[in-house]
Amino acid sequence: MVRTVDDEPLPSVRPTELTTRQRLALVVGGALSPQDVLSAEDATLDFAYFVKHKIGSEALASVGIGPLQLKQRGATKPAQLCELGHETLDLCEDAFCAEAVAAFGADALVEEFLATPNDALLLAGTSAADQLGLDVGTLLCMCEGDFGIAYQVLLQCKPRGQCLTGVAPLTLLESGLRKTQLTSLGYVRASVAEQTHASEDELVALGF
Repeated sequence: MVRTVDDEPLPSVRPTELTTRQRLALVVGGALSPQDVLSAEDATLDFAYFVKHKIGSEALASVGIGPLQLKQRGATKPAQLCELGHETLDLCEDAFCAEAVAAFGADALVEEFLATPNDALLLAGTSAADQLGLDVGTLLCMCEGDFGIAYQVLLQCKPRGQCLTGVAPLTLLESGLRKTQLTSLGYVRASVAEQTHASEDELVALGF
């Protein structure tokens, strides 16, 4: 079971004050002057301030302002990470993903960042999938009707030929995967039957 931010409090309610270096990074690519950020009260340098002045994820990440600090500075949900420019690819960075899970909880992140087949492909086979509690079946469900991406998702999952345990046969059928794709990934009739508990009819529908 994945703990969320609601299960236990953040280590500190009060955010660590931004350093001079962090403040100056807020100027990069935005409309602020160094004087603007150096003279501002720390408490005013919050999520709303970042959005208002078009301070994006790259500038924030460059000086270590990650999900936990953003949470402490008013970003209350993962969608607000997206407002700042964060994408699913960012979750593939171990430290960022761990911090995001600590700040917002895995379920909320999955709801926001696992929305398309391409998101599933980005996360497949990464430590982020483990941190977010994503199994192969869930990733394949995002690929319904797109067997090309479903194949690529399964290609990323290791160990090859042993990743269908717990995946429903219907999920494979709806993803468009069939015997041709499955055998090229190391699956045979017996292993598909054993791992997915597919019935005889389902195996036939899969092409076996």
